[in-house]
Amino acid sequence: MHGIVYGDYLAHLIGRLDELLQARTEAYASGVDVSNRQPAKSRRSVVLTTSPGGGSGDTLRTSYVTLDVVTDDEGTTVDLTNLVLALVASRGPGGMVDGQPITHLEVNGGPNPDPAPDGFYKQTAELELQHRGRSL
Repeated sequence: MHGIVYGDYLAHLIGRLDELLQARTEAYASGVDVSNRQPAKSRRSVVLTTSPGGGSGDTLRTSYVTLDVVTDDEGTTVDLTNLVLALVASRGPGGMVDGQPITHLEVNGGPNPDPAPDGFYKQTAELELQHRGRSL
């Protein structure tokens, strides 16, 4: 049998981004909740969700992820969005794109301002990534 199993790339992105943000010293990067849904009481969050589309070839699959940054300050939202986009596209040892499992990641759209609840500001971007599967 020759089959390919693809891991939960979204869980990997969330966990790894959380680690990368916790290592940062910028004030706007502290206390950020990284999740696949908006926490009810969070004043500063990054939300990653899967988007439709994608496909696979060989052991690599292309997938799309929507990235939302929500904070209670417009400047913080912009700064945090720029930092998060730089971190998710970082390559090599210690970066997000290290081949385990993500082999390629680029910003496919955005960042763009998006409607947010009163008292909050939101920026949205679309990520395109390739991630490695493993053979059965």
